[in-house]
Amino acid sequence: MARRSLPFLRNLLHGCTVAAACSPPPPLGLAGSWRSVTYMPRPGDGAPRAVTLIPGDGIGPLVTDAVRQVMEAMHAPVYFEAYEVHGDMTTVPAEVIESIRRNKVCLKGGLATPVGGGVSSLNVQLRKELDLYASLVNCFNLPGLPTRHQNVDIVVIRENTEGEYSGLEHEVVPGVVESLKVYGLLSFTLISCVNLGTWESEYIYS
Repeated sequence: MARRSLPFLRNLLHGCTVAAACSPPPPLGLAGSWRSVTYMPRPGDGAPRAVTLIPGDGIGPLVTDAVRQVMEAMHAPVYFEAYEVHGDMTTVPAEVIESIRRNKVCLKGGLATPVGGGVSSLNVQLRKELDLYASLVNCFNLPGLPTRHQNVDIVVIRENTEGEYSGLEHEVVPGVVESLKVYGLLSFTLISCVNLGTWESEYIYS
């Protein structure tokens, strides 16, 4: 899918050149200029919104950079506060947590979890620190983009902090590591279920 999307993104990013060469410019706007690509109106007072950016590890920087290019091509009213966070760090820096809390939006690439040595996953740390109990995956077809399956439009919502996501592991015997599927006290689990159920309902009816 990424390979098939590349020509589309290139055309989008270089739309100014194509539009100028192939068609006359449309009427001037209020500001005396025109845009050759999709324009996203600025919400509220029109001020650009800050987004915390964590490129991460592996393909994370490649994916997040592609998102930045798309946002730039759309003239989206956002700017990024970038932080270098990697999976081999012992903890997520406090200034990164503060940035996420302040901006309320974070674009994050995957953080690698070192194998062995009792190192805690920074992905799990972020979930717990920010109480990110709901994980949403929305899968759907894009018009004009051929895929193996058609008419796909599904949403998967799962609890993101309990069970296997507790991040509790121990070495039973040398070379044998057990990941504990631990649920907290009844009150904690009940709260998590209520929170997730409420969030799902609000998402469905929004």
